Amino acid sequence: MAIVKRKKPLPKWLIPLLSLISGILTSLLILYVVSHGSINPLDVLIAIGNSITQPNLLLKNYAMLLVIGCGLLISFKAAIWNIGGEGQFYFAVIGAAWFALYSGLAEIPIINKFLMIALGLTTALIWILIAALIRGYIGLDEVPVTLLMNYIAYNIVDYLVNNHWREQVYRYTRTPTIPVETWFTNIPFTNATLELLLITLVTILLTWIILNYTYIGLFIRTMGSNPNVLKTIGVDVSKTIIYVLIISGLLIGLAGVSYLAGDTHLISSPVIAHTPYYGYTGILVAWLSLLELKYLFVTTYIVSALINAGINIQIVGVGGASIVNLMIGSILLTYTILFVFHEYSVKIIIKK
Repeated sequence: MAIVKRKKPLPKWLIPLLSLISGILTSLLILYVVSHGSINPLDVLIAIGNSITQPNLLLKNYAMLLVIGCGLLISFKAAIWNIGGEGQFYFAVIGAAWFALYSGLAEIPIINKFLMIALGLTTALIWILIAALIRGYIGLDEVPVTLLMNYIAYNIVDYLVNNHWREQVYRYTRTPTIPVETWFTNIPFTNATLELLLITLVTILLTWIILNYTYIGLFIRTMGSNPNVLKTIGVDVSKTIIYVLIISGLLIGLAGVSYLAGDTHLISSPVIAHTPYYGYTGILVAWLSLLELKYLFVTTYIVSALINAGINIQIVGVGGASIVNLMIGSILLTYTILFVFHEYSVKIIIKK
């Protein structure tokens, strides 16, 4: 058996499509076996189908994942693997929560939301800057660093919520609800907010401009294909890595602020039991898009439909929302395996 490079690579669109189909089918098979036949795969597929036809209920997840997907797409396109979206997401939540609860400026009209976003981005910047400096100047691989920093961020949030920020009335393990003045504005008949949609549009526009009309965008594309070219023309690769991770972390931070101000309005502990895992799900969204902004809109919609399917699955009593986590994990795993076959094929060689 040998793995050989294909003379002509498979069509780019084929790998994500096969990953989605095989990932969903694999997870359905696992569910059927583990549940001893009590979970009907057809019911799960119907729930997924119903979710796809409910764009108004997908809007929040769609916008949130689109923002995070843009941030991860930028870093992945440069072959900088920012796996720390969860940590950057929650550090933005920390900054936004502090502003809303303890700054004394939360009730100032008009500028309060801008200040909350600014502080959330500042704390996200501080967090991603740690990983960026380690990767840029020490050369330590960013994958284990950013992944480890996710769990450090979880524990920092849990410490704050269980101690200094704990609500004092019933002593529940959560923060007080942030002031209504800092809440984002709900859009009627949807689960999204006006500010989140504006943030999403700005993020898409910025991503498009950065990738296509700036020097850093040129450096990003070059790093993803041949980083030695940058060294040859005298570009400081370490600084480029830092800039890429900063941009990625800031965009993810926008989603973190939106999550607090437009969805939960408080932080609950333990975080790992309450997080929607947007930072990790965004990895799937970015990968399935083949790191192309134009495909990101489609892959985000499909993944958002899978997340919403978890709600439908619970409503019809087929199973828990964890079914969706299994599907997303299966899709990502099959994508990783099938991606190899985009440029390579397996041939069985029989020696005579």
